[in-house]
Amino acid sequence: MGDSANYYSLKVAIRDEGTMTYVMFAALLDPIEVKTVKYEGVASGTPHSLLPVRSTFQDYCNRTQRVIYKGDQLKNITKSLQEVLKSSFSSESTLTEILHYIDHNMVDRLEFIVSQIHTKIAGKSNPLIEIHYEIIGKGDVQKTTVDEDEIARKEAASQNIVPSSSSFVIPIDKQLIQFRFQLSPVNGTPLTDLKPGDTVYIRPLPGDPITDGIISSLDLKNEDGMIKQIPAKIVNISSSKNISEVVIKINEQVYGKIIEEENSVKIKTFDAQAGAVPVLTSVASATESSKSGGIHKKDPGDVSHIMPFIWILGLLAIGMFAIFFFI
Repeated sequence: MGDSANYYSLKVAIRDEGTMTYVMFAALLDPIEVKTVKYEGVASGTPHSLLPVRSTFQDYCNRTQRVIYKGDQLKNITKSLQEVLKSSFSSESTLTEILHYIDHNMVDRLEFIVSQIHTKIAGKSNPLIEIHYEIIGKGDVQKTTVDEDEIARKEAASQNIVPSSSSFVIPIDKQLIQFRFQLSPVNGTPLTDLKPGDTVYIRPLPGDPITDGIISSLDLKNEDGMIKQIPAKIVNISSSKNISEVVIKINEQVYGKIIEEENSVKIKTFDAQAGAVPVLTSVASATESSKSGGIHKKDPGDVSHIMPFIWILGLLAIGMFAIFFFI
């Protein structure tokens, strides 16, 4: 049997707001030989990296490589994704199943397979999954609709006008985490209106040792794998027309820095159910209090200085008892 004249182009975009993980992958499938011609995939911590699922297969490949080249990927999750994709798209039984679902437009079954892949790489959650597939000829495999070079030039130009944050330098003995702002399109505060001292909500992005350690020490991962939002203080913010660079502080030991490319976003600064925003003071206070149940055990040595008074009171009591007895 010869190769098919046409391929299936399968593209997937996953938006997991709970874990702040954004995944995209594409596969080129040969329905006649039941084999995978090529696949690409990447996970990042920003939704800006995702392409619409109706982009071309080559668009997905180019964007994947560019995200990796820029270092914007979540390395551990991307590595897991590529391992799972290799296993899935190398399995004849899995490919036969996928091709069957495509042939019969069974999108719900495809979504189930994709959700299983996402659970393996990012944990159990409730992500938004978008899937698009189409038939393309061999001559259309390298067709593109997105000019990545032009996007790169625009990004380079915009980076040149990002204001310097040299007025604030994060101390070298502090831990620096990766994070994303918790957005609130309706009740949030515009990024450009925020100032140092304001409290905002953020979600740490898992994927590097320091951030993973903070997530673990502050017990920020729910049983379903979602990362909890936590409050942070803005300590420095520098904005231009289109971009803001923000430095936040979770506590005295943990800082974070981010370049937000959309100044129009609204950041969550208040939780109506929680009332006033609590402020974490230190990693130690957040962990040790939970271990001890909030109970402070006193050192037995603390009462040693009152022992002489106890002896004196005892002698007085004995003397008074003797006086009353003989009277």
